[in-house]
Amino acid sequence: MPETSWQPEPDADRTLEENWLFRLRRERFRSRRTGKAHDYYVMHLADAVNVIALTTDRRVILVRQFRAGSNSDSLEPPGGLLEDGEDPREAGARELLEETGYAGDPAIVLGAAWSNPSILSSKITTILIENASLVGEPKLDESEELQVELMPAEAIPQAIQDGSIDHALAVGGLLLWLFAREFPPAGG
Repeated sequence: MPETSWQPEPDADRTLEENWLFRLRRERFRSRRTGKAHDYYVMHLADAVNVIALTTDRRVILVRQFRAGSNSDSLEPPGGLLEDGEDPREAGARELLEETGYAGDPAIVLGAAWSNPSILSSKITTILIENASLVGEPKLDESEELQVELMPAEAIPQAIQDGSIDHALAVGGLLLWLFAREFPPAGG
């Protein structure tokens, strides 16, 4: 791995908050170019998975749920946080089943990206599950209230463009899927 432009000063780091969801730390880094040090605030959060699930009639399975940061309901693909060491394909299949009651073909990884590398330590992996069908009732966590919505695949670009789907990680995952449909990998 190439050397970064800033180097950590671990003795200056301090945990500011730690709870069931994240650990917030003040971490000090020194510029290799100028020698100046600067404090950064980093939220350490588990990696996550975004599930692009398609029914046999080419509808995308989405969920609508409340998001406190935007103080609004958000239309987005199912997904969630990974357990430590959990494979994103397995986690995504689990999240799809728990949140929607749907299951389908084995998951395919479409790609991964940093959620917000300026302040978060987590990555999000987007997976694709095709031929999904309803196999049971959702099994939601105590604080989850979701509505399952099916959207024709061809309507996704317009929903992103008009802001019906406006969660940045959801948009990113859906764009990965649209890109993979338009430009399949060599040999795929």
